[in-house]
Amino acid sequence: MAKTQTETYIRRSIKDALTLAGWDVTTHLQGVGCRRGFPDLTAMKDGRTIYIEVKTATGRQSDYQKEFQKVCEAHGCKYILARSVNDIAEFLTFRPLF
Repeated sequence: MAKTQTETYIRRSIKDALTLAGWDVTTHLQGVGCRRGFPDLTAMKDGRTIYIEVKTATGRQSDYQKEFQKVCEAHGCKYILARSVNDIAEFLTFRPLF
């Protein structure tokens, strides 16, 4: 049986793939002063910004994360709930092999 990928592994894989594709990627960790529900990653390239919440295959968004997604999309921003690198493939200059 295949082992489920951890959120940390998925986040690193997404960050690495975007970085290789020329995106500037920032990882966000919850802590003092951080807005609750803020996504795990922010990526910027060529005047575009995407917010990426990373979850495992069975992970679910918190209510705060769902609210941030609504606010983000209401402002016309791109928000992605990513469970693998394939979920961000449209932003890569290459297609992932995994």
